[in-house]
Amino acid sequence: MLPGIDWPLARNLIRRGSIRHTFGNVRRNADGSLRPHQGWDFEAAIGTPIHAIADGHVVMVRDQGDYGKQVVLAFDVDFDGDGRKDRLFAVYAHLSAIDVEPRQAVARGKLLGLTGDSGNARGMPLADQHLHFEIRTQPVAGRGLSGRLTPLVVFGVCPLREAAYRQKLA
Repeated sequence: MLPGIDWPLARNLIRRGSIRHTFGNVRRNADGSLRPHQGWDFEAAIGTPIHAIADGHVVMVRDQGDYGKQVVLAFDVDFDGDGRKDRLFAVYAHLSAIDVEPRQAVARGKLLGLTGDSGNARGMPLADQHLHFEIRTQPVAGRGLSGRLTPLVVFGVCPLREAAYRQKLA
C-alpha cells in the first residue's frame, strides 16, 4: 500500500470473491463479449461506515444515475513512482448516508458516510450489498474505463480471497 493510504472500510473483501467485481474488462454482455467494470465492489451490508482513504478534500457529493449517492474525494499521492505527487480521486458509490460536504477537508480515516443500496444497487440481496469504489484521474468520468485506474495503484493488493483491514490510526 502506498504511504498515506488506507482502506475505505474496516474490512475490505471483493464481493463474492469474484473477479467479475474487480476492475477492467471482467464482465460479459448477453452475447458473451467483454464489458468493463470501473472499480472494485467491496462486500458491505447497508449501513457500513466508509472512510477517507487519504488526506484530501471532498470535491463532489451527489445522488445521480447508476451510482446513486456518491462522494468523490481528491487526494495527492505518488502512485507512479516518479517522485512527484499526482492528484487522484476516490469515488464511493451506492451510499445510504453522506456525512461530508463539497470543499470539506478530510483526514485519512475520516467517516464519510454509510454504504447503502442507491443507484443500480437498489434491492440487492444481502450477499450482494456492496460499496462500489473507484480510483480516477478526474473527478467525473464517462462510461468504460477512461479516466479510471485500477485501485491496485494505491492499495498494491486486491483483496479477492482474503480480507484487508483498515489500519488503526493513533
